Amino acid sequence: MGNCEHLAILVGAPDPLLRQRLTAALRLRGHEVLEAANAQDMRDRLTEHADRTEKPLDLILCGGLFAEKEDPELAQRLTSQRVTRALVLIPAGGLLSTAARAQRLAANAVMGELSAVEDLWEILEKAAGGPKSSSEGQAES
Repeated sequence: MGNCEHLAILVGAPDPLLRQRLTAALRLRGHEVLEAANAQDMRDRLTEHADRTEKPLDLILCGGLFAEKEDPELAQRLTSQRVTRALVLIPAGGLLSTAARAQRLAANAVMGELSAVEDLWEILEKAAGGPKSSSEGQAES
């Protein structure tokens, strides 16, 4: 997967400046970017994408939009390979809580710094190269 590939990406973050910066950087690279400011927006964008195409999103960047315990259905959708090829969490709150969320959601990575958008291609290449670790995959072990 090269940097020139057109990707479908969902950026979900409650902070409008962070969301705008990520969205702008990704659109400059020619990608289709959907935005979500809260959990309901996230559900709506996932449904809209699924209605438009049978292909999963290439990437979901998600930060602090919901609590898994309060929204288990959304958490389950975010971990499904039918919904996305890769899930990357944007740190929200402390690093320890973000790491714990990443583990619970079987995220592919946690985004370190905003300037590291190029690292997303490496994450996507790894996700495309093998099965995503998810609760479905763990059940087979």
